[in-house]
Amino acid sequence: MRKHLFLLIILMVITIPIWLGCGASTKLDPSHPVTLNLWHNYGGQLKDTMDAMIDEFNETTGAEHGIMINVTSISGSATLHEKLTMAAYGDPGAPELPDITTAYPKTALLLAEKGLLVDLNDYFTPQELDAYITEFIREGRIEGDHLYVFPTAKSTEVLFVNTTIFNRFASDTGVRLEDLHSFEGIARTAELYYEWTDQLTPEVAHDGKTFFMPDSLLNYSLIGSQQLGADFIKDDRLNIAAPEFQKVWDYYYKPAVLGHVAIFDGYATDLAKTGDIVCSIGSTAGVSFFSPRVTYADNTSEPAELAILPYPVFEGGKKIAIQRGAGMSVINTSPEKA
Repeated sequence: MRKHLFLLIILMVITIPIWLGCGASTKLDPSHPVTLNLWHNYGGQLKDTMDAMIDEFNETTGAEHGIMINVTSISGSATLHEKLTMAAYGDPGAPELPDITTAYPKTALLLAEKGLLVDLNDYFTPQELDAYITEFIREGRIEGDHLYVFPTAKSTEVLFVNTTIFNRFASDTGVRLEDLHSFEGIARTAELYYEWTDQLTPEVAHDGKTFFMPDSLLNYSLIGSQQLGADFIKDDRLNIAAPEFQKVWDYYYKPAVLGHVAIFDGYATDLAKTGDIVCSIGSTAGVSFFSPRVTYADNTSEPAELAILPYPVFEGGKKIAIQRGAGMSVINTSPEKA
């Protein structure tokens, strides 16, 4: 319910100030509402929440002020980018541009260069913007200080830990959640976990279990290198010769070869559901994909308690984590609407 209310407030923040602040030339009339077309690429639970929030807005604040939101859901960020690009360039058969759209910086830059975006700085005070995470606002600033993308569905990456399994492991070995604050600590803990699980079945040699998985090796390499002071991508090429990246790579491939870290062509949540890993790095937006129960290979199951820890940092490195997700952009479609 709190998330629903938050999204409703965000929609009001984007629409009401802009269309009430257009001046005397635009008269909003509840009996003749202005219809605004909104495109988004949300899916799953977020789409359901967004749809419910739009319905509530239309029935309450929108009806009061004469603003109705018409929603089009587009599957996938790539498809959304393609449709917006086609519309911006006026390609044959392209749809008309929406009034509001979810947008990533790459798409917003293209629209801004064609003069199609509203500068949202004009509708917020500095104090209002200060209430948001600085980095989220900064990413939405394009072409100087213009605020073209307002953060509405941002995320970062964190460390998810199944404490149901971890606490049993910790009880026998003395490890602590604090040991997982660094990648070096994760590697040491993963080795201990492999040995501990191997000893649980003394009749079977070398059957220890994996402990950890980063959901995205690209993000792990990118952020790990940044933490240690290097750029993973330099001059449009992968900077894999950098000693900083060599350290980042060593803390993945060596534990992976030894069976301490998972190598898996899929999401870490799939392995978490079966207890094949204890912790993973992933987007905060993916928390809803963690199952409340773990079902093991022998078909036994148990409840799974989940702890969320900060993104790990290499020892001696800077605290850096990635930001992900899109924001909302408002498009100059007509004098009446913009």
